[in-house]
Amino acid sequence: MHSVKALLAAAAVAASLAACSSAPPSLAGNWRSGDGTPTKVVSQNGACRGMYYDRGKPLDIGGGMSCSLSQSKDPNGRYSLVVSQPPNQATYTVAFDGNDKATVYDGSKAIYTMVRQ
Repeated sequence: MHSVKALLAAAAVAASLAACSSAPPSLAGNWRSGDGTPTKVVSQNGACRGMYYDRGKPLDIGGGMSCSLSQSKDPNGRYSLVVSQPPNQATYTVAFDGNDKATVYDGSKAIYTMVRQ
């Protein structure tokens, strides 16, 4: 009887810890952008397309592009997103509205929203 209670207690603790951990939503997938630019694509391995912006406008110089999302939120509740297309690299922040909608910021300015397709 005690082992059942201990098992249930351990399961409850594990469930509450899982609920407290806030892993970021996945960026992997195809995203329709609110700024009218072509579909943004992010692969599971971090390869991405259409995610680099310069002064509020998309910029693609050709070659590979990679995206890396932080594992934790900043004090504003956003995740850090590093987009690299050598020699260019930029860091943005991302606020998720559920798993399938996000707004990308450059500093305090929202540069685009995107919805998972």
